[in-house]
Parts: sequence; structure tokens; C-alpha cells
Amino acid sequence: MLLTLLGLGTALISLPVTAEVTGQAALPGKKGTGNIVVWLEGEKKSKPLTKAVVDQRDKLFSPHVSVVTVGTTVQFPNNDSVFHNVFAYYRAKKFDLGMYPRGTSKPEKFDKPGVVAIHCNVHSEMSAYILVVDTPFYAVTDKNGKYTIKDIAPGTYQLHVWHESGAEGVQSLTVHGGANPLPLLTVKK
Repeated sequence: MLLTLLGLGTALISLPVTAEVTGQAALPGKKGTGNIVVWLEGEKKSKPLTKAVVDQRDKLFSPHVSVVTVGTTVQFPNNDSVFHNVFAYYRAKKFDLGMYPRGTSKPEKFDKPGVVAIHCNVHSEMSAYILVVDTPFYAVTDKNGKYTIKDIAPGTYQLHVWHESGAEGVQSLTVHGGANPLPLLTVKK
């Protein structure tokens, strides 16, 4: 949808009308929860991201929860003082990058939407989640459960929410131009 502005004289300027969705998400009984993924599924499909990284440092994956679009290649650099073995055997992607030392990085392409649980064979306490989506409209909540999704074309979408606890939800949402504040989203199992 375009907003057309008529200027003085013969100039014609067309600007796209976009929207912003803001809100807060939480698990039941909590005010706000971090690392909840919120995305809008509609007609517009995503393009692969040009840069995505899940770092390994201090025997942790960082970020713990991330979102990539279908077709994105994620780099898994080892910036730790020990060897790691990054692997996933869950829903959207199964892979094993093998053992590799500090200062090296290995890539993996994510070509199917869904949840990918990442682990390390060497350090069982290491885990992370990558949610692969086929939309350009997504966010991960901050530590207070707040999120913002910008540059959305007005229209009707399916609003999805997901948390690593297994809690998730879907509801229909109509987005209008400008700001679209949403009430608190409670994500249930």
C-alpha cells in the first residue's frame, strides 16, 4: 500500500505506509519474560540474512535464543579456550559440525522453518535455540518481555509466539498503518 502526497506544482511523491507492532509477552504468572520469539506470518516471505552468528564463549552459546530467516547461513565461531562440537537433532534442522578449536568457525545453512535446539557434545550444559522463520517481521523479547516489530505492511497476519519452555501461541492480527500497541501476550503450554 502506498500513501501518495501531492506537492506543489507537478511533483508527485509516493511513500510506503508501514506499521509498527509493540507489546510485551510473558509466561503464565509472570509479568514479562525475556527470550520469547514473536513473529508475524503473512503473504510477504523473507530473504536470507546476510550475517548471523551464534558465538561460543565461556562455555555458553550467545545469543541463547535467536531468529533467522529461511536460507540463512549461521556462523558458529569458537571463541572459547576449549574445543566444542556444535550439533542439532531437532525439528527443523539436524547437523553435527564436529570438534573444532578456538579461533575457528563453522557455517550451517538453515533452509526450513521451525525450531532448532543447539547443543555441544563436549559440554552438556551448553544449549541455545534458533527459530527459523519465513517472514521479515519478527523480534525476540528483552529481559522484561518487551518487543517491537517495525516496517510492517498493513494487513492481516498470524501472530506467533514461542518460548523454549514449550509454550507457544498463534492468533490472528490485523495491522493498521502507524503504531499498533498490543495487550500483554501470555504464552501457554
